[in-house]
Parts: sequence; C-alpha cells; structure tokens
Amino acid sequence: MKTQILLFGFLCLFTWYAKSQDVQHNGVLQSGSEWIGTYINPKQSVCKHEHRMMKQNRNLLKPAPAIWKWDTIFCYNTSSELIPFQRVTRIYNSFGAALITLFERRQENFDWYNYARETFTYDSMGNELTYLAEKWENNAWVNSMNQEFAYNSNGEMVDWKRATWQSNAWENGWHYYYHFNSDGLNDTCIYQTGQDSLWINSNLWITSYDSNGYFSSIVTYTWINNGWEITKLATYTFDSNGNNLTRLDQNWENATWVNSYFYTYVWDTAGNRISTMGQEWENNAWVNDFRKSYTYDSIGNKITDLHQIWSGGSWINSSLKLYVYDTYNNNIEVLSQSWYNSVWENVYTTQFTYDSVGNSLTGRYLWWNSYVGAWQPDNGSLAVYADHQQDIVLQGVYQYRAMVDSVIVCIDPNRSTCSFSLFPNPAKSMVYVTSPPAPNNPCRTLTIYDLYGRLVLSKLIINETTGMDVSGLKPGVYFVRFGDDRKTGVVKFIKN
Repeated sequence: MKTQILLFGFLCLFTWYAKSQDVQHNGVLQSGSEWIGTYINPKQSVCKHEHRMMKQNRNLLKPAPAIWKWDTIFCYNTSSELIPFQRVTRIYNSFGAALITLFERRQENFDWYNYARETFTYDSMGNELTYLAEKWENNAWVNSMNQEFAYNSNGEMVDWKRATWQSNAWENGWHYYYHFNSDGLNDTCIYQTGQDSLWINSNLWITSYDSNGYFSSIVTYTWINNGWEITKLATYTFDSNGNNLTRLDQNWENATWVNSYFYTYVWDTAGNRISTMGQEWENNAWVNDFRKSYTYDSIGNKITDLHQIWSGGSWINSSLKLYVYDTYNNNIEVLSQSWYNSVWENVYTTQFTYDSVGNSLTGRYLWWNSYVGAWQPDNGSLAVYADHQQDIVLQGVYQYRAMVDSVIVCIDPNRSTCSFSLFPNPAKSMVYVTSPPAPNNPCRTLTIYDLYGRLVLSKLIINETTGMDVSGLKPGVYFVRFGDDRKTGVVKFIKN
C-alpha cells in the first residue's frame, strides 16, 4: 500500500474522433486507463464507429487541487451477500499515476487469491510507456496483453502497439502510428494489424484543418492489393465557438463520392449540445434515422438523455436516462428507462455516494422487477469516480465500497497537510488520536472501517487528544479515518 502523499496529476484522457462526436462539454471525461480490467471486461481497440482513438497528453506539472486516490475497492455481487467477492487494490507513484492494479477473488474459506494484475511504467514526464495485463493461473502470473507507447520531443504520442499472449509467445494485435504537423495537430494516422511478426497496413486517415484549427475533413484510405485506395470521406463544419455543427460521411464508389450518412448537432449558448440527429442516404434523399436530445440544469449538468428512432414518418421514443446530482454536483443516480406500450418503464438504476471532493465512496446497481413493482439488486457495470471524473468501470458488480490508505485529501493545495498521530498501534483496548487544534473548524470526526469497508466505530473529536475504546473490535487490520470538511487522513490500524 502507498504511504506517500499523492500529487493528483492529470490521468490519461482518451479523445475519440466520434461518429456522433459524443463528448459532452459538461460530462464526466473517461480518465485513467482505458484498459482497466481489460481481459475481465474486454474493450475493442477502436470503437465501432470511430476513425481512431488517441490519448491526450497529461501535464503532471499542474496537479489538480484535490489529492485523493482510492487504494482499495471491495466489490459485492448478488450471491456474495455481505461478504465481498472481489478486492481491487492499487499502488501509485509520487505523481498519482497507477503502478500496479491487483484484482483478487475470495475463496470459500474467505481467503483472498490472485485473479488478475495490471502493471504500468512511465517516462520522466509522466507519459505511459508500457502496460502489462496478467492472469493468475496454476499459482503463477501468466501474460495476457501488452501495450507499448512512444512519444515525440513535444510529448505527443506517435506510436501505440498492442500484443496478446498466445501459445507462450507475444502475438501482434494492432498498431497505431500518429504524425503531427508544425502546429501540433494530428494530420495522419496509420492503423496496422499483426500477422506473425509483421505489421500489415489496414487503414490510413489524413485529416485537414481550417484556419481555426478545427478538423474540416478526414479522408480514409484502405490497404488493398498492396496499395492505398481511397474509400471514405468525412466532412465537418463548426460554429465560431468550436462546436461541431454537421458531419457528412461519403463513400468512394465508381470514381465519385456517394452520400452515406449525415449528422446534425445543435448547441445552447452555454456550449452544451442539446441534440444530435442522424440521417441515412436512401434513394437519393436523406431519411431520418435517430435523434438524441439532452437537457441540462443551470450549471451545465446533464439531467436527461432521450434517444428516439424514426419510424412510420414520426419520431418514436426508444430510451431515456435521468441524472440526479447532489449539492456538490456529484452524479448520485442514473435512471435508465425504455419506451414500452406508450409509457416509460424502468430498466435499471445506478446510485453513488461521494466524499466532499467528488470521490466515490459507494456504488450500487439495481434493476426494476416489473412483476413486484420494486427495485432489486442485480449485477451490472458500476463506475468509480475520482475528483468528479470516471476512473474505472467494474463489471458484474452489485455494490462496491472504496477505501483509501495513508492518503491525504486537501481541497486547498496551499493549506498544510492534514496531520494527526494514532497511538498505540497496534492496540488492544484503547487508541488515542492527537491532532493540532482547529479553532475555525472544531468539529472533526474519527471513523474506523474494517477490511470489508464496513463502518465499525465513529466518534466526534473536539479535544486535541481523544481516546476511543476498541476493546470490542475483533483482532485484525482496520482503516482509521480522521478529518473535517476540508481535509482527511487515513491510516492502517492493527487491533491485537
């Protein structure tokens, strides 16, 4: 477990050249590693409708004001009852980047055994160099997947390779090569697939930009008969604020461009996208296909996401998502509904709790049992958030509890770190906490959690030194969390 204070640097963010350009200005960006639990929850290397995907550069010299990293996540499914079936732990470097993520599963005797592991390396600027996924088989770690990255002198990623472990050897999977122009804009991308020890050309994308630096077109070439042949063209328009207004997709057929698909985007004055409409080219005319509509609250949080399809000459409701936030703008619930028999019917809901700086504490997944008219636990996908941003997605989970170990949380980076001492440690009957006086915020709390993330003791702290009777706790390891509404510290405690 980590013991150092973590500087919360920007994690790797993924930029998708999307068919629908579905990156919300107000939404939660996917951060952290795209491949967390890759072989547990496989992801395609390129989204079905994407030209490519590419990591944005991080800047570790400008850390975020919140310093927080989850250290342990306990996962529960519907068959595990009150005992977690999976434990996920992480070790970080001094910049807050993940070094090792370990997945463990619980045996029938309640002992933990290795299940999967991810290992990361970085250069001196914090750019990710390698990623290795392994599975635990026959009491040994076995390779599963490997990725390698390379960067130019400006820190822009120019090479991205993936390989999978097959028959005791690495087998090339795919390879992206990126080129940037003098303005730092990605103008060329080559995608190759692995064949034995060789890389075989597959697709080439050439991007053009307008005078404002917005991409105006992307031409797709396909490797056919040992040569590049032009196959597709995507043309974009933007408003003066940089909002994408239209996208036209065309295919190269019989030496001419033939319309394929057309997208229209509408934005409000705050830069929130309020609708997306897709149309197909049929019989020399544009025919409606789908429409998505969004609404937002006064500060830009998305509160509804409506999906409709075109049928019988009119728009027919398909699905709806409703978002609920707390006073700190944390997304505490997402409700999914489907249109059935002319009414909205519940499908599932995800619910979350957070600490004061937007970090996940708990999450749970429920499905709607229409036969009894009530929500019931179910296993699904649950996101874990750090500083209001999505970190990882856990699969097959009904509920999780996130914990931290020896990590300082500070809202104001200019304030001194949260300091307190816990003694004796280990202890048998009484444990004492000594902390500096806090005249402006005298009310602080001391809480103790067990290794399953369950709260076992809690006490309000007023004096500089406060004792707590722990004689009723079972011997073992616990997490002691001490803090106020500004900063929090967590350490391990051993009960003899």
